[in-house]
Amino acid sequence: MATISLQPVSPSELPMAAQLCAIAMRDNPLHINVFGKSASKREQRLTRLFGGLLAYIEAKGELTGAYNNGHLVGVMGCLPPAGCQPSLAQLLRLVPALLSSNSPLGLFKTLYWLRSWARLDPSMPHWHLGPLAVANDWQGKGIGRQLLTNTINMAFKQAPNVALYLETDKLINAQFYQRLGFSILATPTLLATPTWLMLKNKH
Repeated sequence: MATISLQPVSPSELPMAAQLCAIAMRDNPLHINVFGKSASKREQRLTRLFGGLLAYIEAKGELTGAYNNGHLVGVMGCLPPAGCQPSLAQLLRLVPALLSSNSPLGLFKTLYWLRSWARLDPSMPHWHLGPLAVANDWQGKGIGRQLLTNTINMAFKQAPNVALYLETDKLINAQFYQRLGFSILATPTLLATPTWLMLKNKH
């Protein structure tokens, strides 16, 4: 069995982490809807988008990597309570990533998708989890569970009474999160795509 170590993703590894997320999440239903039917274009656009998003998470929260012999094989992001909604200045820094990752229609869809999820964000203090991605060749080996369990333990150690929150657009992911104690808050449909909003409390 492969040995996996978890440690923070360094700024120099952000491009590699962005590409890993883009490839692993390329065929998610929302990403197909937003970024188009071409797999290669989706991968390119998602790599640019994740480049901006992961840099924000690394600066403002926790960005954890799963490594096998020093090789990055998984990524988990987590933003602290009150830190998951970017300020205006922080949003402006994300604009280049949004513009470079989209066609005009894709930009409209991206903004609609992100604004919709932002409006549905719980009003209570919470940790905001995501993305969680594992390299395709390493999926099914428990790495996603290891990353998520590590993040859950870290969050509850720092703030035992603060809930964990995440979104997903895949039923199989929602079922995975349920097995780790998350419950479904809502199931909104965005851009004709079912999504699941999920919450976990310590008790």
